[in-house]
Amino acid sequence: MRNFNSENGFGLVEALTSTLITMIGVLSVAGLFLVGSRMQSAATNSSGAVGLAAAELERIRTLATSSAERSNGGDLTADVQNHFAMRGRTTVRWRITQKNTLCAPIGGVPGAASECAKDIVVVAISPNGHAIRAQLTGILWR
Repeated sequence: MRNFNSENGFGLVEALTSTLITMIGVLSVAGLFLVGSRMQSAATNSSGAVGLAAAELERIRTLATSSAERSNGGDLTADVQNHFAMRGRTTVRWRITQKNTLCAPIGGVPGAASECAKDIVVVAISPNGHAIRAQLTGILWR
């Protein structure tokens, strides 16, 4: 007589259940790889945009004070003459405003003409669908 209460191995239901659980685990890990890949791509684009904005800010700081690119004006959302540039496929825009609260005589010489610092904001916007945008703020002084 056979003993039906003993377990002699896996049945079909157990094998299908373990296969399903394994499949769900493997698909979850594959999904995590996709998310990680997208995040790495976004981080790379973001780092590039920050570097480009920083380079543009430094380039503008080295221009002569009479340069049109250092004049007051500009817009961060639209291309304004002398206040935007295309660097590869990335758009760089800047806005410069007078900072009347921070003024000093030119060269520190008492009685000399006074000069005021300027606030500058630079944005770099990459052309991809995620619109990676980096924004830096600084001060222009002489």
